[in-house]
Amino acid sequence: MSSKKIMIFSFGFIFLLLAMGAGVWFVLNDFEKIAEEGITFEKIPGYVAVNGLSVPVAKGRKFTHYMYLDAKIELTDRNRAESVFARLPFFRDEALRELHRKAVDRVDGVPGIDIRAIKERLRARAIEVYGEKLVTQVLVTKLLRAAN
Repeated sequence: MSSKKIMIFSFGFIFLLLAMGAGVWFVLNDFEKIAEEGITFEKIPGYVAVNGLSVPVAKGRKFTHYMYLDAKIELTDRNRAESVFARLPFFRDEALRELHRKAVDRVDGVPGIDIRAIKERLRARAIEVYGEKLVTQVLVTKLLRAAN
């Protein structure tokens, strides 16, 4: 190896060491700022799926059809999803009772299913089961009306 190549390699190696040292210095500087400022991090919302809920729909006292529903419960804190999942059978029971108790059809004269009302009714049941601080909303992801 020639002395010229050794000199270039040496300067490159020294430059690399200086760059790495500067990077470590900047990182340590930022950690001190974070500790001094007391930065807080926002909680990321999480979702728990409620799939395959089959609801018998009746008009008056007569059975008319089944409705198949998939939904997601939006949580304020995704770290609590495990506890929500553990109580999911209770929510499914409440949702089934709520959707069977009252009609799901629109009341404004337009034929069809009132999805907004279903979401609000499911949200009310989710708040009843899990608490108002944990549940943000309930999203309906799939809704099918099956013939009897």
